[in-house]
Amino acid sequence: MLEFLKPISESHSISRAVASVFIPQAFLKPQDIFEKTKDVEGFKGYPKKGMMKATTININNNSLGISNEQIKGFIFESYDDKGSINNVFKLENSKENQSILSLENRKYKDWDTFKNQLDSDLNSFSGMNDFYVEAISLNYRDEFIWTDRNSSIPVADIFNIDSELLNKKFLSSKNGTLVLVSQGNEDNGLSYEEKTEISFNNDIKRIIIDHQYAQRFGDIKLFSNLNKDKNFSSLYDIAHLENKKILKDILTVNSQNLIKLK
Repeated sequence: MLEFLKPISESHSISRAVASVFIPQAFLKPQDIFEKTKDVEGFKGYPKKGMMKATTININNNSLGISNEQIKGFIFESYDDKGSINNVFKLENSKENQSILSLENRKYKDWDTFKNQLDSDLNSFSGMNDFYVEAISLNYRDEFIWTDRNSSIPVADIFNIDSELLNKKFLSSKNGTLVLVSQGNEDNGLSYEEKTEISFNNDIKRIIIDHQYAQRFGDIKLFSNLNKDKNFSSLYDIAHLENKKILKDILTVNSQNLIKLK
């Protein structure tokens, strides 16, 4: 029944995973942080390193003007053996009083591999620049391709029609998008926000599930204190399990088996 449904990867459907750390301050001179960090031993696996600038595009009298403003952060990139981007480690001033450290993986293997890379990168960064943490988030994007161009995506065979998260209008659409947002408190006292966007499109024959789970600390905490055992990534375990829980709820058993979801 699902012979034409292909996960974006051979063994799973994850096209991207992003772990973010929200810092309650902007860095005044990101270029100084870049210079201190770029040659750290732990970042030798990133052959491409550069700074990011804010860009402004102005359109006046049918003319296009592009101006580069202040440096807003830096980005490190690593590649797989085929030359495609594998990991992206980034520091970016996002607001006047906030910056974001993130690790994005585009060639996802498994949770343990991703966690180990995250711990390594954050430990390498914090060795030169300790920082405060106010929140963390984990984002997964799962993608499937329907390879038969002559037939419609069999929504009822891919998605669990008994899921309380999915409604009949979504399931009966030609192209559908559903956005779900929830907030609350976890057992450990942290507040959370969860956002899930589920979509399918018969024009491009693609199914996409975006899931983000963010946890906010009651008080800002110094990274070195949170990371005493050098396994800061364990704070993301709840977010990882919530992602799996969502997939188990909205996908049929056959779809779950296709991506080896356990």
